[in-house]
Order: sequence, then structure tokens, then C-alpha cells
Amino acid sequence: MSRWGSAVVAFAGLTRPQDLLDGMRLEDVYTPAERLRSGAGRSLQHWAGRLAAKRAVLRLLGVPPTAEHLAQVEVLPRPTAACARTAACNDGHPPFVRLGPALATRIDQRIRLSLSHTSGRALAMAVASAGLPEDVPEGDA
Repeated sequence: MSRWGSAVVAFAGLTRPQDLLDGMRLEDVYTPAERLRSGAGRSLQHWAGRLAAKRAVLRLLGVPPTAEHLAQVEVLPRPTAACARTAACNDGHPPFVRLGPALATRIDQRIRLSLSHTSGRALAMAVASAGLPEDVPEGDA
């Protein structure tokens, strides 16, 4: 395992989320919650950003990006302490990663994500770090 991983996913010229997956099925790569958050009016860049984040995490863990492994990395927005946790929240929420049981045992540190988009590419960086004082236990988020 390394201390960081990065990935770029190109989406320029593509029209469907399935086009990002090299023949893998959406249902096999994205969790139900991810499909819900990326669908319904979201652009292809949301799908690409989430996929780049998953691949960056797998690189950090030293695991190949198979559909099975990608599905074990769930990337969702996490409300901040400043957020009222309502549907009307106007603040951006940082990405949060949750590992499935098959990958969770591979790391004992927190994984932090950074995502960036251009008009045709999504870039993700995953970094392993110790917990910070402001981190909230997962159940309290």
C-alpha cells in the first residue's frame, strides 16, 4: 500500500455513464447510493469524478480496478459540521469514502479525497492519513 493514489477519468465526447466503464456494468461498479446521487439530472462529470475517486483509492490500496473492487469503494458527499443537514443546504460537501469489508482490512487510517474537474476530465487524489480532531465518527455524520 502507498500513502496516496491518483486517477484521471476522461469523459469528453462521451454521452452515457456506461461509456466510462470499459464494458463493466453500472450496477457492478457503483453502489445504489452512488447511482442515486449521480443520476437524476447530474452531468457525466459526476459519474467520472466518482469513478476517478474509486480508482485513486484502489491505487492507494494497491488493488486492481476490477468491478468487484470498485464496488467496494463507496464515494459520497459528507455534510460538514456547518451544514444544517437539510435538502436545502447550499454548501458543497467534501467527498467521503467508505470501504466494503473486503478492502477495509487493508488500511487502518482514514482516506481523504480531493476531486477536481475540467470540461472533459475528472482528477482524484486519495491520501491515507491519521484522524483529525474535527473528524466525526461515521455514525454521527
